[in-house]
Amino acid sequence: MKNKNNYNQKILNFSYKNKNLYKYIFKNECNEFAINMIEKWPNWPSDNKITCIYGPSGSGKTHLSNLWKKKTNAIIHNKINHLSLDYIYSINKPVIFENLSNNKNWPEDLLFEFINEMRSSSNYLLITCSENPSKLNWKLHDLISRVSSFTNIEIKLPNDDLIKKILIKCFADRQLSIDKQYIDYISLRIERSYKAINKIVDIIDTLTLQYKVPINYSLLKEAIIIFDNDH
Repeated sequence: MKNKNNYNQKILNFSYKNKNLYKYIFKNECNEFAINMIEKWPNWPSDNKITCIYGPSGSGKTHLSNLWKKKTNAIIHNKINHLSLDYIYSINKPVIFENLSNNKNWPEDLLFEFINEMRSSSNYLLITCSENPSKLNWKLHDLISRVSSFTNIEIKLPNDDLIKKILIKCFADRQLSIDKQYIDYISLRIERSYKAINKIVDIIDTLTLQYKVPINYSLLKEAIIIFDNDH
């Protein structure tokens, strides 16, 4: 059996080299606004070209930002504390802030300058974040004002329909064949989160390799027990 820490993997582990990236996105009421925003670029609001897509871990934010990078040839920054003002003022292509947070990687004074420069140059900025950036505990009042003006779009926790679709995709990625009744069984017994979906699939994958048997109810019951005990 794998160490339990190995169960915590990103759910949307897609290959960004695939030419038809959109076929791997399950558009659903939980994420359709975020997907639509990526699809309709560059027709973003002319008075606000800064968009933040936020949501829980594993919800596909990074996948969407990579799609947007492919469309726009954007520069991705996972932090900005190493950047200079001269660099900020010289940027002439769209930018992605990946996993924006209120920590030392994103100094507030530099972040404020960066956002101002993006706004004044009419450049495009896509931000991903684990929560609404307006609710982060910023201290710089001018930055709070700027952040509140973003187009903020939430990716919500998955509903039943999306859970089942992602389960099917995750099993297929692992080359595991699974019947519909097993998908229904699993979806009723796990919490509604992207990380939980990937975790249960990883546990089931491990058990099928350990016992060298196809997926069945007995195996699923054991997987659910492991899943519950690991919480």
